[in-house]
Amino acid sequence: MEMFFYAWSHDGHPAFRDPAASGRHDREKDSMLQPAPAFLHAADFRNLPLRFFAPPSGRPDLPWVAISDLLSLSRLTRHQQQVTLTMFRNGDFQALFRTVTHDDDILVVCPVLYAREICHAFQDEGLIDADLNDFFIRTNKTAFRKQQESMPDRDPAWFFQAMGAHADFSWPQT
Repeated sequence: MEMFFYAWSHDGHPAFRDPAASGRHDREKDSMLQPAPAFLHAADFRNLPLRFFAPPSGRPDLPWVAISDLLSLSRLTRHQQQVTLTMFRNGDFQALFRTVTHDDDILVVCPVLYAREICHAFQDEGLIDADLNDFFIRTNKTAFRKQQESMPDRDPAWFFQAMGAHADFSWPQT
């Protein structure tokens, strides 16, 4: 049974909501909900937000993005977005996706490296426009710059460690 159901947030974009508010509650799954990592940047695309966060691991890594925001900007229906997020959180790559709270929203975040690949795949399938992909890349650059500003004394090797943060990842065998 899923911990969260899909709903629209107070500002009109898709988000997960805590079912405890509607009388349903799953204590075991609640322990998987985490506060969002440090907020870095947000920008609106067609009046919907795309939010970026510092990496939750504390190790050198590039920013993480609210993939739930990115899906809300796609051509997927609400139901398709819900199914996609469920697959991300429960599928072969679930370690790359975290369900977090930010403000009053419950979001799914992932590393920008994977979100970028999802963007490219969605663009290839006609699920997002090229201008959204370009917006994602520009906004990611801004988030990365803001992340760097908060680390003025970092070692120059940090960037290369961040680029390799997910190098040990391997595709599941089919």
